[in-house]
Amino acid sequence: MSNPNFPPGPYTPGQHVIPPPRPASPATAEWRLNHLMLRIKDPEKSLRFYNDCFGLHVVFIFNVGPWTIYYLGPRDVEISSLGTSKGLLELYHIPSDSSFSYTSGNDYTTPSGIGFGHIGFTVPDVAAALERVKSFGFEVIKPLEEAKEETMGVPSAVVSGQAGEVQEGYKNVFRQLAFVKDPDGYWVEIVPQVVKG
Repeated sequence: MSNPNFPPGPYTPGQHVIPPPRPASPATAEWRLNHLMLRIKDPEKSLRFYNDCFGLHVVFIFNVGPWTIYYLGPRDVEISSLGTSKGLLELYHIPSDSSFSYTSGNDYTTPSGIGFGHIGFTVPDVAAALERVKSFGFEVIKPLEEAKEETMGVPSAVVSGQAGEVQEGYKNVFRQLAFVKDPDGYWVEIVPQVVKG
């Protein structure tokens, strides 16, 4: 059975493929992606990053016993509306994990680093957001106007060009966004509200 929302490849490099929307599904009509969960090492640093720097607020804190959950969301979200909200972030602080290294998923130098890529925030002004991140003392991985493969979180075969060229159309988009690191090394992408083609 073919799915028009997932047209078969191969796809032309450097071009967006915009398939038709999936047909309505009564069984999943009210389903939405609600949140992502990250493990964190230092709640104070993480809350400073996601709350003070990126504008989320703590919806609730729940001490489970062995760990503490910090649920974050936009400022208009309350605990009573969590089930219908979007853009939520769940942070797990597990003190017994202190000897484990959390990896961002963009570290191809270790086998355990491949996986999770990044969280993305849309903002009206990426340059202003980057200045804010820097003023809070957090690391900028990829500044605006840069499109180097080594800041794309891809394998060394791509960085060296052995896997082929990254298309200029993607590089044009990539120059408009930025990446920063949160206190646990997770990558956070800062995307303009309007990306120019």
